[in-house]
Amino acid sequence: MTKETHSSGGYLFAALIFPTFSSIYLGSYNILYKLMLCAIFFQCSNLGSLLPDLDTRKSYMSKKWPYLSKFISKRCKHRGFTHSLLFLIVLSELFKFIVLIGEGNIILICMSYGVFIGYTSHIVLDAFTYEGVDLFFPLGFNLKLSRLKTSSKGEKYIYKILKFISINLILYNLYILLELKI
Repeated sequence: MTKETHSSGGYLFAALIFPTFSSIYLGSYNILYKLMLCAIFFQCSNLGSLLPDLDTRKSYMSKKWPYLSKFISKRCKHRGFTHSLLFLIVLSELFKFIVLIGEGNIILICMSYGVFIGYTSHIVLDAFTYEGVDLFFPLGFNLKLSRLKTSSKGEKYIYKILKFISINLILYNLYILLELKI
C-alpha cells in the first residue's frame, strides 16, 4: 500500500479507538489540553502507520530516516518481522516500559497508544495486498486476505474511502470532545 493509504488507515483506526481512549485517559483534563492530547494521539497514529515500512529502502519513512532503515532492512525482509504479531508484542512491551518510567505521563500515553494503533493499522492493511504479511513470524505463514496490488486503481479507491471515513470520524470525535464541555 502507498503512504497515503497507510496514513488514512492510521487515522481511521485512531478515530475508531479514540472514544474509548478518551473516556479512559482524557476525562480529567480541560478542553484545551484535551485538544492538544487529541492532536498528539492522531499525529502519532499517522507516524505509526508509516513505521513498519522502515524494512524497505523505498518507503517514505526510509527516506526520512535512512540510517535506521538501512539498519532494519539489512536484518529484516520486507513484510517479515516488522509486520508480525511478534513485533507488535515487542512494541507493546516497549511502550509499557516507556509509560512506566514516565510515571504515567499522559503525553507519553497518547504517543504510545497512537503509534501502536497506527502500526497495527499498517499491518492490517498490508494483509489485504497481493504480497500479504508474515503475521505469524517466524513460522513462515504469509497471510493474504485479498489480492490488492499496491498503487492500483483498487488501492486508490480504498484510499479515498478510508480518507473520507477517517475525516468524518475525526470531526465527529472532535464534536463529541467539545460537546461534553459546552
